[in-house]
Amino acid sequence: MTRRTRQILASALVPLALLLALLAWGASSPPGSSPDEDYHMGSIWCANGIIEDRCEPGVDASERSVPTEVAIAAKCFAFMPEQSASCPLFEGTMKSTPRGNWFDNGYPPVFYGVMSVFVTPDLSVSIVMMRVFNAALYVGVLTALFFLLPVRMRSFLVWGAVLTAVPLGMFLIPSVNPSSWAILQATGLWLAVWGFFEQAGGRKIGLGVFAVLLMVIGAGARSDSAAYGVLAVLVAIVLGFRKDRRFLLELLLPLALVVIAAALFLTSGQSGVLTATTSGQKDSVFSLIFMNLKQLPQLWIGALGLWGLGWLDTQMPPLVWVTTVTVLAGVAFWGLRTGDLRKWLSAIALAGAIIFVPMYILVREGIIVGSGVQPRYVFPLMIIFAGVILLGLHRTDLGLGRVQLLVVAVGLTVANSLALHTNMRRYITGVDGRGINLNRGIEWWWNAPITPMVMWVMGSAAFALLLATLLWRVWPASRDVEAATSPAFPA
Repeated sequence: MTRRTRQILASALVPLALLLALLAWGASSPPGSSPDEDYHMGSIWCANGIIEDRCEPGVDASERSVPTEVAIAAKCFAFMPEQSASCPLFEGTMKSTPRGNWFDNGYPPVFYGVMSVFVTPDLSVSIVMMRVFNAALYVGVLTALFFLLPVRMRSFLVWGAVLTAVPLGMFLIPSVNPSSWAILQATGLWLAVWGFFEQAGGRKIGLGVFAVLLMVIGAGARSDSAAYGVLAVLVAIVLGFRKDRRFLLELLLPLALVVIAAALFLTSGQSGVLTATTSGQKDSVFSLIFMNLKQLPQLWIGALGLWGLGWLDTQMPPLVWVTTVTVLAGVAFWGLRTGDLRKWLSAIALAGAIIFVPMYILVREGIIVGSGVQPRYVFPLMIIFAGVILLGLHRTDLGLGRVQLLVVAVGLTVANSLALHTNMRRYITGVDGRGINLNRGIEWWWNAPITPMVMWVMGSAAFALLLATLLWRVWPASRDVEAATSPAFPA
């Protein structure tokens, strides 16, 4: 098969497989299953103000009345992992709730406004449409970016996304949590701006448009994403810096992006990270720094499966996070073998942010790791760092040998499949359910003809197809690497 044929087939299979894998994750849990989803659903239903039977005045000025099933969607299973998602229905009734963005404006309005387009009288239909939209948005934007970017940057987009996706990314991207858009921004914004500096003509314009879109997406979903977006822009400026007048003109785009981030930040309260609830411990500053530094890696590994999904009550098996951490750490360590000053400055800045952001909040609030700050708050920074640390490895296979590539592909495939099964089991029967057969003893599932086992197999197979296609695409190049590095043994 010719190289051109491989490119065409891979270009079609990878987005399709990724979309199917994300849709399976979107169907793996009920309405209300993502962190603080009752707050986010109430905010979506009330995004357009007072509307009869959707968002009505509450018992006082700080509350709104929304459909009862929206207000209490997670109350019957949140923090109770043994409890399935089989909850009583309250169709046609309204309930007053303080949980929403109408009082303190803690979140920017863009995400909620867009999601409100999909609100219908049927909660399940509404949530499914929102999850499908966010999954399709992620796949569509990254696919467009892939073809707009210079060839040498494309592998950083793919590897950065794949290495960090399981399990938190796969769970949050097809969800109604604003972190879905924060993940998309982190994956693509720095590359869109960097590519804008490198490309010309139509592709340059396209990358500029997508850079603006990604900043609006991220900063319009979470306030902390506005700050992370500015950091991503600064990284791109460092990587694309040139000493000429044209570059000075091109800096108008980053300037516009910073203005957009600042404007959206000012439409909301403090960032989600900065408004973490605290337990108010009274330890000294030095004691807090010492205790938190020792435990800080829990937050990084937490995004790779050490912490639970959902309301932090869906614990992943050790095989998931051991595998994802090993793969990401191994490939990142491989990335340390090469680089220039621009790469190291960017990587150091990102590593510093990954440490400083959670440490600042923990110490300021007088708490230790495990309270207030969650892995999803620093997850976007990890995604950018995963891409930046690979700079200098210009080959599509990063110069990895075939055995290394197989370990990465098989490891992530197994981790994704096991994580998906665990997440589905938690809601279908509760974690007290046993066995691989998800069709046995069903207590909750969608009103759809697709059974849980079919959904799990489909999602697992789609993710496997995604990695298999990427592996197949770089397989000939990896053979050249092995041929060039294999030692010669005497006869």
